[in-house]
Amino acid sequence: MTTKKLRIYTQDVTPRLEYVADVIFSSILGIEYEITTDRRKIGTNPAIIYSDEKVKDQFVIRPSGLLTATGVTPLEPAVTTVGDLPALFSVDDGSIPFDIFSAAFYMLSRYEEYLPFKPDAHGRYQGVRSLAYRNGFLRIPVVELWSRFLADALVKFYPVLTIRHNEYRSLVTFDVDQAFAYRSRGLLRSVGGLMKGLTGTGARPAERIRTMTGSLADPYDSFEYIEQNIKLHGSDALFFFPTGDQGEYDHNPPHRDHDYGEIVRRYDSMYGSGLHPSYRSAGRPKTLRMETERYRHLTGHSAEQARQHWLLLNMPGTYQSFVDAGIRFDYTMGYADEPGFRAGIARPFPFYDLSREITTGLTIVPFQVMDGTLRQYLHLPPEKALDVIRTLVSATRRAGGLFVSVWHNTSLTEANGWEGWRRVFEETLSIQKA
Repeated sequence: MTTKKLRIYTQDVTPRLEYVADVIFSSILGIEYEITTDRRKIGTNPAIIYSDEKVKDQFVIRPSGLLTATGVTPLEPAVTTVGDLPALFSVDDGSIPFDIFSAAFYMLSRYEEYLPFKPDAHGRYQGVRSLAYRNGFLRIPVVELWSRFLADALVKFYPVLTIRHNEYRSLVTFDVDQAFAYRSRGLLRSVGGLMKGLTGTGARPAERIRTMTGSLADPYDSFEYIEQNIKLHGSDALFFFPTGDQGEYDHNPPHRDHDYGEIVRRYDSMYGSGLHPSYRSAGRPKTLRMETERYRHLTGHSAEQARQHWLLLNMPGTYQSFVDAGIRFDYTMGYADEPGFRAGIARPFPFYDLSREITTGLTIVPFQVMDGTLRQYLHLPPEKALDVIRTLVSATRRAGGLFVSVWHNTSLTEANGWEGWRRVFEETLSIQKA
């Protein structure tokens, strides 16, 4: 039986509809499709009528109006349920009881993050304020589930359609905010830290001296441990390195430091790496471009991948700066305060700029969980943290998506409150295997 192309009939082909249709049908379901305003093109092909027009014996989705609108206006869609699924933009009739295209677009575009909101201390949109968290579906990839719901309904209506089976994958990532506790900190900072230690207000002076003289490994140097476990579990990995100037929230070594450069080049060549733009760079495109140039000098290639330090993601400014700086893949899409699926999806997807109404060339690679979220925000002990990770891996696996976790070399030291977290890391690498 030959698979026919799916036709999507609509009275208005808009950039928003083109964007969300491509994510649902190309990225998630693997269905060849065409959007048309000509009903005559449907013929005997499987079709979705995305219109308020009266039709008989057709698969119909009634539009809510979100995809023909432009700009951003105050909007909080009501959350209903379809079976066990939460749903947005419910409609009175149609082959499915909600406008899946509007629902998916609302989540993927991060529409709610363009609206006025109360930020946290760092200006970030908080997970606890999101529609998904407040309605209990942040930890499930709703866009994936909605797409499969649509696929099931379509196949019942048009048995000729076939749906692609997506293979689950996983990626472990590392933000190297501070490669060393004592090494590579410069003479003045080292002497200042030593004096604080001697007066009882800083880190242990004996440990600092032994580290600086090379007789003791730096407390933050957990790279050999990380490398061993990546190899043991056969994990795909990616490292993010900062190159910004030091400041209140930026504690990385100078980008010209020899030891730091060796670490950057080693893990870039072994696993791949990206830029970790500094706290200072947020909202400062010139600073970001300077840091991308430093990264290029360190690695010998351009900074095509990035995750913003402190997850300082502001829609759409952060992503517009990334595009302008030549960054092609972003890994910032996740919350600092809550684990889950910030955009409701478990795979890479393109950034749609609501302020310009265009699909950009930037690909967003969302993550589901970060070590600091579990311990520092949710205050979970290791075993409870593993329960959360198991839930997120399971949800991603069922979706055939990409599970991405975020770790720091400083959290894998078994010190400073991180005792027992190496086991969490090792268990995660084991749990997330395909």
